[in-house]
Amino acid sequence: GSATAFNNGRLQSFATTRSQRHDASMSLKMAQGDVWYQGEASRRPVIAGNWKLNPATVKEAESLLKLLATNARAFGSSGKDLPEIVVFPPFPYLATALTLLEGSGIKVGCQNIGLETKGAFTGEVAASMVRSLGCDYALLGHSERRSLYDETDDVVNAKVKLALAEKGLGVILCVGETEAEYDQDLLETVVDLQVRKGLSGVPVEEVASRVVIAYEPVWAIGTGKVATPEQAQAAHLAVRRSLAKTFGAEASRAVRVQYGGSVTPASIDSLMKMPDIDGALVGGASLTAEGFARIFEFTPPPALGRASSGGGSGAQPHEFTAQEVVGCANALGESPVWSNRDQALYWVSALDQEVWCWNLQDAPYRRLLDTVPGCVAVAQGPPGTVLVCGESAMLTLDMARPDLQPAFLSRRPEAAGPTRPNDGRVDRSGQLVIGMYNNYHRAGSSVGEDNAGLFRMTLANRGGSEAPGSEERAAGCDYEELLDYRFRVSNCCCFSADGKVMYFADTPTRKVYAFDYDPKGKPANRRLVWSMPPHLPGGPDGAQVDAEGMLWVALNGAGCVVRIDPLAQPAAGGGGEGGRVNTVVNLPVACPTSVTFGGAELDELFITTRGPDGGGLFRFKVPFGVKGLPEPEFIG
Repeated sequence: GSATAFNNGRLQSFATTRSQRHDASMSLKMAQGDVWYQGEASRRPVIAGNWKLNPATVKEAESLLKLLATNARAFGSSGKDLPEIVVFPPFPYLATALTLLEGSGIKVGCQNIGLETKGAFTGEVAASMVRSLGCDYALLGHSERRSLYDETDDVVNAKVKLALAEKGLGVILCVGETEAEYDQDLLETVVDLQVRKGLSGVPVEEVASRVVIAYEPVWAIGTGKVATPEQAQAAHLAVRRSLAKTFGAEASRAVRVQYGGSVTPASIDSLMKMPDIDGALVGGASLTAEGFARIFEFTPPPALGRASSGGGSGAQPHEFTAQEVVGCANALGESPVWSNRDQALYWVSALDQEVWCWNLQDAPYRRLLDTVPGCVAVAQGPPGTVLVCGESAMLTLDMARPDLQPAFLSRRPEAAGPTRPNDGRVDRSGQLVIGMYNNYHRAGSSVGEDNAGLFRMTLANRGGSEAPGSEERAAGCDYEELLDYRFRVSNCCCFSADGKVMYFADTPTRKVYAFDYDPKGKPANRRLVWSMPPHLPGGPDGAQVDAEGMLWVALNGAGCVVRIDPLAQPAAGGGGEGGRVNTVVNLPVACPTSVTFGGAELDELFITTRGPDGGGLFRFKVPFGVKGLPEPEFIG
């Protein structure tokens, strides 16, 4: 109870009195309809560890990070749905943390940012710098920054705006009252002022989607004193009331509010039972791997339907960030495929007429073509053998032999039409399914026309043993049109593990469909898998399926890749139709174009992008034991 929360009689009495007062206040507010936890099930809890000025050496930091990564991977692979986990190491350890936590599901944030973006400001760190490293959050307005370094609400507000100006960088904004202010019943006044001033001028949509509020009673930080769960709940209600006054009730329900006052493994479960406590900002307890793991593995209250374990249908998706690994500056990067045979990734830059290869060890290289390559597929044959679907013809290419020219395999589908090959994948039986693209779907004589088809390509003498490109097997190709309708821009072509389901999208419609697939027949039983919510720009582009049957789709124009459960219902209020998004991988560029799995364990997601702001190859180490499927080779 509250009488055991503090160490002396005065504070025990203080806590008991306050707790009773807040319980009454809460009951009154609830009776009046001021209840905020209608949206509680859709707020994924966030557990953050603030390391402050600890530990003393990078060796100690490495040990802690390795243990945290191991604990998070073990918990994530158990089938339980982790909360969002963030650690805030000191600046010198950020790069180390990002490397050692890769694939664990734990995000990394910085403890502060400067007030300038660049220039002669010795000792300062800009928001763009930490974001370019891969940090997902900036911790701002902490009470120690306010009291020790004289950071006013205006300074905090300026830093919040600088952080949010960086795409993909979120903010944890700290607010809270001193013990003297609490004694004078100024909690709500102080919190309201700090929330309003700290978020002044920030658009409501940014507040709702990119800001977390950490309520930290200053008198409890580092003292071992902990507010009772009821006191913390009352303070969190005050935060939501302040948000509601400035940004509206919907935003106040969407923002996650953490508790940050000497949280320990012993106190986390009771705190998380409160409906408006969406996580914890942990100080000293985050410096031991076992203690912090116990906190982020908290036991959720089942009656409240928390999103932290079990992942109810209303749970917010996990969000992560991919990092650029190849600065290839593709005008239109497309069609990444991983070859298990070659242990290498292949992709194309369509407008540059290039095919790229990277084995993840040596420098990537490219081959120039005399045609626009729409996509590339791994083909049966010697190492380096690929099939290139070009605008002028279908070609085979030995990427390991730069002295050899591409070999003509066949004409392309719709050879005389105003289209070109765009998106394609090899099905599980070794046949290529290739979709076309209306070259003029945005402008020109056939703008807006559905004039492109989806085709299956097989070699005329299917069944031979020679590699594609040999004289015996280059006798010709058969093309079978698969769909009974036409479209503008083919995308999302990929197959389930058993090969019995094919996914497909006509990008301008912004809808992804599934079909029953027979490698000897035509797709049937079309059904909607997912429809992009109206608030997201762009459309679905390339896609791939993982070993758990989930669909990963690049959202060209929305700057992210989403993982969709095609059999689940969408989250309430998500705005889309069809399956539910359970993971979002954000990019610092607007136009990801396609995705695939690769790496020795098939646990790395590779993402191609396009200009003008993109063009690089991005990578994301997938957490929680999720892996891809081996890419089939084209055998015709």
